[in-house]
Amino acid sequence: MSWDDGLSSEQKAAASHIGQHARLLAGPGTGKTLSLTRRIIYLIKEVEVPASEILVVTFTRAAMTELRNRLASELGQGAILPHIATLHSFALSTILQSPSGTRLPQPIRIADDYEERWIVQEDLKEILGARIRDIQELMNKMSADWEQLTADVDGYEERFPNPEFLAAWREHRRVYGYTLRAELVYQLKNSLTEGGIDFYDPPQYVLVDEYQDLNACDLSVIHSLVNSGAELYGAGDDDQSIYAFRYANPNGIRNFSSDFDPSRDLELVECKRCDSTIIDLGLFIARQDPRRFPKLLRCSPRAGEGLVELLRFPNQNAEAQSIADICKWLVDVQHLEQGNILILFRSDHNRQFSKLIQEYLARRGLNFSINIDPLAPLNCLRDDNNNEQVEGRCVFALMRLLVDRNDSLAWRTLLKLRANNIGSSAISALYGLSRRSGETFSMSIQRVKANPGLIPRFGSVIKREIEEIELILVDYSFNNPDTLYEDLSQFVETQVNSDSEREDVLKLFRSVLRPETPTNLPVLIQSLTVTLGDKEQDMVAGAINMMTMHQAKGLTADAVFIIACEDEYIPGRNQGELEEDERRLLYVSITRAKHYVFITHCQNRTGSQQRSGRNTDTSNRTLCRFLSGGLISSRDGQEFCNSLNQHI
Repeated sequence: MSWDDGLSSEQKAAASHIGQHARLLAGPGTGKTLSLTRRIIYLIKEVEVPASEILVVTFTRAAMTELRNRLASELGQGAILPHIATLHSFALSTILQSPSGTRLPQPIRIADDYEERWIVQEDLKEILGARIRDIQELMNKMSADWEQLTADVDGYEERFPNPEFLAAWREHRRVYGYTLRAELVYQLKNSLTEGGIDFYDPPQYVLVDEYQDLNACDLSVIHSLVNSGAELYGAGDDDQSIYAFRYANPNGIRNFSSDFDPSRDLELVECKRCDSTIIDLGLFIARQDPRRFPKLLRCSPRAGEGLVELLRFPNQNAEAQSIADICKWLVDVQHLEQGNILILFRSDHNRQFSKLIQEYLARRGLNFSINIDPLAPLNCLRDDNNNEQVEGRCVFALMRLLVDRNDSLAWRTLLKLRANNIGSSAISALYGLSRRSGETFSMSIQRVKANPGLIPRFGSVIKREIEEIELILVDYSFNNPDTLYEDLSQFVETQVNSDSEREDVLKLFRSVLRPETPTNLPVLIQSLTVTLGDKEQDMVAGAINMMTMHQAKGLTADAVFIIACEDEYIPGRNQGELEEDERRLLYVSITRAKHYVFITHCQNRTGSQQRSGRNTDTSNRTLCRFLSGGLISSRDGQEFCNSLNQHI
């Protein structure tokens, strides 16, 4: 296959540009990922650039996997691929090349979402005698300061809202030897700036996907790559910048030309995904931002008109029933595959929106999948009977100990979760021993194993538990990359008793382990740790997929539902730049659809749905401000469904 097979003229121009930095402005459905893929193939086949001299940075693990699979398919079996990584995983791999060049605990160990929430935050709450909400706000503040680089300003620690928190956190991370995921890119930036780390064999070409989602710290690392001699190719769309929660700002892509001068602007303007009414509504929303970068977006000549409906319901029960009715009509009358239907929520805490909808989908005999967090099997969530599912997390901790027997967070997890009669007092005593001696937690538990009298009340039970865990570890090694999944499957079979939890864990491993790219246990663990957690998506084939609006970025479906499109939720409490982010999120969600968009809003919500968002003291709800007075009028949703039911 030639590098330009099937490309339009604008896609060819975008893929074959070379010789200076470039910004590719690509609206939804214009073929950005295809153009990036073909650009890489062009560099390798036509310009004869070694794959090792190309770095591709994506935003999510799902995007990284898709691009890698496309390249493997087009370059052929056995072809050497460029380094494709999320920015967090690139930061980690670069740091691991020279770990001593950082100020991080050694060896480098990233705390994942569960560990950050249920070990780091809970411990700091107890140490400081604070509310968990206060601890979370302080951790968010610390992360924000890294991402915005305000932590670099003189006098930062004196101005931090609670300097005692910083001291307690530093002590805690020394005892447990971890690095927070949020600080990875910041620590790489610091090490590059201070000379502790340098890019060995820096890439000749750097391609950055979703450039609009970079924050100030990310951009600093990109500048370092450019300063090392790389030619930069940034692809994205300021209208699709939706990650304000990590301080991404569309000004990054808007200022590309001035940041990297000289550079060239490239554009993809023909949307091959959305029908015309969908594009019209999307642009109506996007153009409400007076600071957006002016650019074209037009439908393909082969696009249809499409169907866009803004449906009003008296309450959430009528809404859920009608959503199921419309899905049934799409499947039975319009002959859509169920896997080509997306139902999106702004948020779905404790399944407050999806649970009711799933009940009506089930009554209609439709398949569905609720995707809130792909890493859920490792996060000790509760099942439908309110039982905490801990076995997946324990398996993951055991896997970590197979990589490093001195992994303090893994030991702590197992002591906390296993049925071993070890409570918080025993763990606090171990922490105190570590703090006083200057040892890590894992060193302290080994000392207690050798001398239980170091902790008189709890030493013997701690010793017995450590010995039981070590017996489990003796039988496993996972040294053969070619059989890693099979070996892990046997391991999970022996350690997870719940059938459903076992299958969920194995499904997660299958989503990461690819037969064509054998990997090892440390790399598997790293790939499951350095992700965006509940912002990552994981589509299930053959089922109507329900997920958050953030998770839907990068996905496409024939039909998209956007649920609870009310001002109380979108933009909700957000103001200023955060409100602008909510508007862009709505634009991104609408433009996931090819042919059908159904936007629902209710006049009243009760129960848990009332208690979320803004104005929780009243059940009354109002239409989202970004749609009010727009291209389409709100219509009675039940009447619309009654007209469809005649055809089902």
